Amino acid sequence: MRYDMPAVFGPTLLPDVTRFGRVDLVSVSYTTARDAAAALVPRHFVVPDDPVVTVSRVTYADVDYLAGRGYNELTVGIGVHHPGGAQPTTGSYMPVLWVDDPAAIIAGREFMGYAKVGGTLPPVTEGPGTRSFEVGEYGTTLLRGAVHDLRPLSSEQLAGVRRAVCPMTVLGWKYIAGPGGTVDADYATRIVVGFDLTEASTGQGGITWELPDRQAAPLSWRTVAALAALPVVAPRRALVGSGSGYIDRGATLRL
Repeated sequence: MRYDMPAVFGPTLLPDVTRFGRVDLVSVSYTTARDAAAALVPRHFVVPDDPVVTVSRVTYADVDYLAGRGYNELTVGIGVHHPGGAQPTTGSYMPVLWVDDPAAIIAGREFMGYAKVGGTLPPVTEGPGTRSFEVGEYGTTLLRGAVHDLRPLSSEQLAGVRRAVCPMTVLGWKYIAGPGGTVDADYATRIVVGFDLTEASTGQGGITWELPDRQAAPLSWRTVAALAALPVVAPRRALVGSGSGYIDRGATLRL
């Protein structure tokens, strides 16, 4: 039986599989330099020669453990490989995720090893063939994303995207420091999520990092600076999609 803090009030209230009644996502991706990406990836994973960075702005609605409420998230993922465990695993390691709901932050960090931090995520702005979004901290913008020239996918293309994102493997690093210079947890995790997209479009996109100083963004300034240093070797097609989704919390593995 699993417990979450505060543990004295009984077993966890989080289901093994969380369902999202509605998911809307905007993803911008590009290849970067291996050495630059490796600096942001823990020792548990192997970075390929042409790693792909994916920045995704996700809106979750009708979330079961929030009694139908929702939250917003900005994820940064780097494609990596884990060679050990029962079988080799390829997926996206996320060095940081900005989230605007404390319950979603705690649920992801404590059990699954998601590197979640707090952030302000205004609604995604929609226009004819465009999407734009931003993430902030204490009133300071950390990054901006924009997608343009969106065109709907054909039914065949949508089927291919659906296969790629349902299910997906996300790789985490659960690190929890202990008192007196000790470490309570330090291991890689495999997390299973899925987006059942019913519509999707593709287009051109990009990310602008704002590079705030420590005074303006005391929790995220160095994170943004490190991510902004990743060179854009080649842009990839951006993706905008909507549907439903899930996270199979019970399938989380220690690698």
